[in-house]
Amino acid sequence: MPVLWFSFSAATAITYSILHFASKRKKASVEFIFSVALIFAGISNALNLIWLKPVYFPLVISASVFYSWQTVVPLSFLVMLLRLKALFMNETFLEEIAFSASLLLTAVISSVMLDRFRKEKGKDYTALETIKDAAEAMPETSTESIDSNEAVSYYFASMLKTDEEIKELLLAIKQAVFANSVNLFMPYQNGFMLRCSTEEKGVIIVTGKGIIAECFKTKKVFYSGEINERISEIGYIKNKKNNKVLSALAVPVMDGYTLTGVLTSDSSIYHAFSEPVRNTVQMFAAHLARILERERIYPKLKRDYNNLEILKEESSKLVSSLNLNVIAEKLCEGAERIASSHAFLFIASGKQFELIHHTGSISGNKTVFDLKSTFINIAVENRQPFYMADMKDYRASVLPFNAGNICSIFIIPLIYESKLLGLFVMSSEKAAFLDTFQRELMEVMCNQAATSIANAKLHAEIEKLATTDGLTGLFNHRVFQEKLSEELKKLSRYSEPSSLLLADIDFFKKINDTYGHPAGDFVLKEVSKIIREAIRDIDIPARYGGEEFAAILPRTDSKGAMNIAERLRKAVMSASFSSDASSLRVTLSIGIATTPSDAKSEEELIEKADHALYYAKHNGRNRSVLWSEIKN
Repeated sequence: MPVLWFSFSAATAITYSILHFASKRKKASVEFIFSVALIFAGISNALNLIWLKPVYFPLVISASVFYSWQTVVPLSFLVMLLRLKALFMNETFLEEIAFSASLLLTAVISSVMLDRFRKEKGKDYTALETIKDAAEAMPETSTESIDSNEAVSYYFASMLKTDEEIKELLLAIKQAVFANSVNLFMPYQNGFMLRCSTEEKGVIIVTGKGIIAECFKTKKVFYSGEINERISEIGYIKNKKNNKVLSALAVPVMDGYTLTGVLTSDSSIYHAFSEPVRNTVQMFAAHLARILERERIYPKLKRDYNNLEILKEESSKLVSSLNLNVIAEKLCEGAERIASSHAFLFIASGKQFELIHHTGSISGNKTVFDLKSTFINIAVENRQPFYMADMKDYRASVLPFNAGNICSIFIIPLIYESKLLGLFVMSSEKAAFLDTFQRELMEVMCNQAATSIANAKLHAEIEKLATTDGLTGLFNHRVFQEKLSEELKKLSRYSEPSSLLLADIDFFKKINDTYGHPAGDFVLKEVSKIIREAIRDIDIPARYGGEEFAAILPRTDSKGAMNIAERLRKAVMSASFSSDASSLRVTLSIGIATTPSDAKSEEELIEKADHALYYAKHNGRNRSVLWSEIKN
């Protein structure tokens, strides 16, 4: 009664499919798949298509992909019951026994293999989720950079227990293909070495050559089902009693087009590895390649992560200072941390470049250079970073000075708003000392440095405008008062005298009235230059106001102050100032006061020096007067 039978079977299949998928494949999985197999068996019997029975094999394997062994193995037993009638027929008894055993074996092997893959996949997902959760839980503040670095290292390291993972995979292969041993060999020098094995340590002895060597050479699968046990045809022998090797399989482990190892399986049975088994081992080899790739790229990921941490730290240092020398020092230090090398920072000064900081050894004391005849000038002309990985055949001058043996160099122009601010150079005695990622990091850091240098220069210009007199270039009156106050505070800690000079240009109003204000401004500029040349480096000159100048003389008593004042007065008196075809000569009147002998406070010191200047102006001019000489 085919119509009634197929209707009932279809209704059964539909019912179980609804129950199965409504529960999101949690229930009635065996019933659902078996109802489908039952319909197929009915079709095969009704049409007498006995030859269709091998279709049960792909059915079982397909079920293994989506379901666990708890579903697949019972299903294979139920399918065997569908062949129960044929089993008791004498002419097909052995055939049905072989069919049932093969079907059951297929169900077990496919279930074990796919369960293993699902577990490995689950481990990877779990590890990634752990890293993700840890990363989300990490604080975002820069002060926690060290802790976050350690946390990421910990989670990556826990994921990359490569040796244990490889050993587990080899054991799974051994069980899946019923091998005596499974081994992983890696390239070593001109041959290969044993990386991991299911055998105990010392059992596998590498002899070289054989099918393993051929596999390394040709990158092809090699299989031998009849190995002469007295000859080392594989590439290794076993130091173990009663463990013959009669079949051997060698599968290349490929990472793209690169061979990273060879996976071998051996057995004491002739022709032990059929083509489906060999395909299974190749599938395992692909998974093994992913493990080895992960192991290989981990050091690079770790180094890149550390370099990003360095970039973050050093960039924050660059923006934290408006001092050009500090910025230069931090940039060179950051470059050394990213890649061990020598660093040189040049700042543009007109058409020349000044070396303001370096971490290498250089010849000579010169700091300002013309780069036109050097190799690094290529980055100045092109305004683009330039990397030369191998300079062993380059004979011309690389840097404008001798900086030792240079095998590779990286040059980065520092550009801000289309203006070339300077040049940053990294050199090494090793060829190809930077990879692409490190070069990108250095370009990012140098872009930040260019902005910081531009800000530092702008700050210096603003500070100069705020602290110096625009006409003479000397400190203005406000800064003079601050410097004098600082000097007197130092004096309270150290028992050393300090002196103050107040100088006034004689008959300056007559110069303005006779020659005009431009001539007067010219005289003020020239006198200020003479003042800078006449005093010492530790002295502090300033424009006090109008035609008056001041100079603070630290650690100088009255006698020393008089010597400096006279040197200044004579230098001005002997100078000739030419302006608009007119030659002018001027003189100075100078008043001198010393602390603590003449005054105790800032105001009193200025007052005493001013009184001495007044005395000089009204008693002949062009002279230097000490307050101590006129105080009575």
